[in-house]
Amino acid sequence: MKTNLIKYMAGCFILVQVLTGCSTDDVEPTEDGGGTTPDLVLIPDDAFGEYMLYNETAGVYEVVEDGAVHYYLDPTEVAAVNELLLSKTSSNVANLTTAGLATAETKITDLTGIEYFVGLQHLVLTSNSVTSLDVSDLTALQELELNFNLIGSLDLSNNPQLTLLRYKGSSSAEENQKLSTIDLSNNTALKHLYLPNHNFVTIDLSNNLAIDEMLDMSGNPGPDGDPDTADIVVPAAIYDQLAPENRLGVVSDANVTATVFLAVDNETISEADGMATITVSLNAATNQDVTVVLSVAGTATQDTDYNLSTTSIVVPAGQTSATATLSAIQDDEAEGNETVVLDIESVTNAEAAENQAVTINIEDDEVVISLLINEVLYDPSNDALDGDANGDGVYSQAEDEFIEFYNDSDDALDMSGFMIYDADGYLAGTPNHTFPAGTIVPAHGAIVVFGGGTPTGSFGGAVVQTSTTGDLNMNNADDLMTITDAEGNVLLTFNIEPLSNNPNESYTRNPDITGEFVQHSSVNGALFSPGTKADGTSF
Repeated sequence: MKTNLIKYMAGCFILVQVLTGCSTDDVEPTEDGGGTTPDLVLIPDDAFGEYMLYNETAGVYEVVEDGAVHYYLDPTEVAAVNELLLSKTSSNVANLTTAGLATAETKITDLTGIEYFVGLQHLVLTSNSVTSLDVSDLTALQELELNFNLIGSLDLSNNPQLTLLRYKGSSSAEENQKLSTIDLSNNTALKHLYLPNHNFVTIDLSNNLAIDEMLDMSGNPGPDGDPDTADIVVPAAIYDQLAPENRLGVVSDANVTATVFLAVDNETISEADGMATITVSLNAATNQDVTVVLSVAGTATQDTDYNLSTTSIVVPAGQTSATATLSAIQDDEAEGNETVVLDIESVTNAEAAENQAVTINIEDDEVVISLLINEVLYDPSNDALDGDANGDGVYSQAEDEFIEFYNDSDDALDMSGFMIYDADGYLAGTPNHTFPAGTIVPAHGAIVVFGGGTPTGSFGGAVVQTSTTGDLNMNNADDLMTITDAEGNVLLTFNIEPLSNNPNESYTRNPDITGEFVQHSSVNGALFSPGTKADGTSF
């Protein structure tokens, strides 16, 4: 086999040497004067390798093996490289395309080989799709720019010389592809910290008092869960030395009142060994223990349907959170789904934030629910009549919203007295729609509930109703719709938040009934299909 080793230099490929008998994993050493060249290491990500070759990075080579192109690095040579600029913003992609790179538009996903760049001081990976990054060997690293990647955890404990960290969360990232915690205790030289649009509730910067250029935590939920509020607490020593335009999403610990927030990790648990963790958190640590007493309500019964480890949670002085656990109790009774509603009853040595009630749904595994949600339109298009889902010739955001249910059983389903709530309505006990007496959905039939208006059309023969309040009130950004039976037992929930990208069309199951929710236009180009399958045919 004949292999050509090529290095990209000054806009052209230059033949370096001809090798024989090499494998695809590494290149055999060859005699050169009185010594040998070290083994080369394969770079598995072609987009990573070709970009470095384009940048004329020392020690990076292209190897053509039987017509196939591979990229390799020389560990000895790349150890002296101090900068890698690998951004894939639109302007960079345009330049790479003009230069003729095969991977110009391909995002880098795998950084295997980066560990050999031990002298690296500046690394830029903006607008790639890297999901994990190990920089533990890059002890000389000073500047790290990761905006719009998909890295859910980042260990910088071996990078004490780091002065700049820029990592803006990507809008396309899953929740586990954003940061929620980071340990910067060893990064005492840090001067510039830019971490917007992640999942931070708090951040510990007590060892980072050198930050004086930039601190941006905007777009993070913070302790109140709202990414639009500036409430992540930082030391006054940092806050006061930054210009107002360079301190975003943060407040000074000198100007904040210790406030308690309540959260739960699992909103729905199974009766069979289900468990939820309840967390009380403080926006700032105090020098006293903070005691939070919980109130308990809902349809489930303590010691019969669940065990709650405690209703009095203590956050020790100097700490910012503590937890309790709720465990479901298995039984053989068909009692329907039940709820536990937890709220803050009282707080000692701090104050409670408003509207902190959380609900845990316990799913009864003795009940077979035949009802399912097949399509939801919470964001009708506002382009002329493209959003006229109810067919009455008028576009109305509130009236054209709808939820389509399907009776997945061989028996007719009596939905009389069933109720639909949005998140606020459920907490207040005020349904957005109550199904009237005599609401019967045929076996394997559908029912559609519009926000309002005068639904016009056949809707595939489905049962059609409008909400009894005139508004389903589905929030485009973040809402949890809850459907209960007439006794208040939770049957179904639909969480809008993971799908809250303002689609101007419905989300439908694909395939109908059994599939995952997708944007309707991805199925057949249509924006919605209330009462019918996605293709317009009747159920």
